[in-house]
Amino acid sequence: MGLTPKISIVLVTRNSKSVLYDCLKSLDTKDEITSSKNSQWIIVDNGSSDGSIDEVIKLYPNIQIVKNQDNLGFAKAANQGCKVSINEYILYINTDTEIKQNSISKLYNAITSDKSIAVVGPRLIRKNGTIQKSVYPEATIYTEIFKPLIKLYVSLKENCYSVKNCYSVNSLRGACFIINKKVMQSVGCFDERYFFYLEETDLFRQLKLSGKKICYLPSSQVYHYGGLGCDDKMSFDKKKIYNESLVKYFRKNRNKFENFLISVLIKS
Repeated sequence: MGLTPKISIVLVTRNSKSVLYDCLKSLDTKDEITSSKNSQWIIVDNGSSDGSIDEVIKLYPNIQIVKNQDNLGFAKAANQGCKVSINEYILYINTDTEIKQNSISKLYNAITSDKSIAVVGPRLIRKNGTIQKSVYPEATIYTEIFKPLIKLYVSLKENCYSVKNCYSVNSLRGACFIINKKVMQSVGCFDERYFFYLEETDLFRQLKLSGKKICYLPSSQVYHYGGLGCDDKMSFDKKKIYNESLVKYFRKNRNKFENFLISVLIKS
């Protein structure tokens, strides 16, 4: 007999057959809190045509599937998963990830230890074992203009985070994070005007503005293979989609001067 479910797990997928099964297997075997017996699994499928969902249902008959006929983007699909979830905490995790031993239990213990924490994310690890950029500064015109320097700074700082501590940060890479459902709903969940990219950055900003903490826990580690959960069309259009999201983010969160500069920067 399994444990009383503590978390709901939401995966948004589109033609990610090549990585989806390994992701689910790691959730089922690497951490008791995320196993299919002890948690609610929800897959929101954005119009896959690779047969992956039929295979998943055969392997995990109790999984809940939200099936969209078309690709609705991440934000809408993630909100659909939230509506179906029944637990106080939701783990959002990309299909191109595999969790390490007890990594999600560590996130759960961190977020339940302090009511001021809205989100906790793990340290992301590349396939070759090196550390991936997991923490990001607040998105501003300066982070876009000086992006190469910011990337270098973020990479160098990443190595300074100790696995002994939990850190309050501005933003996280959205490949994997646990979030308090009620707190997320209090700020309106994901803004569905974003199709792909920056939707989690915007959500984290709204949570911080509401007085909640976004935290980073390096002792929790998750493999992230980066982009393997996207179909070919999405990969081809990703620069265009990113720029569209960037404009939406700046219109919502930055001043008129920064909005003008970002439009010039994108066109240049």
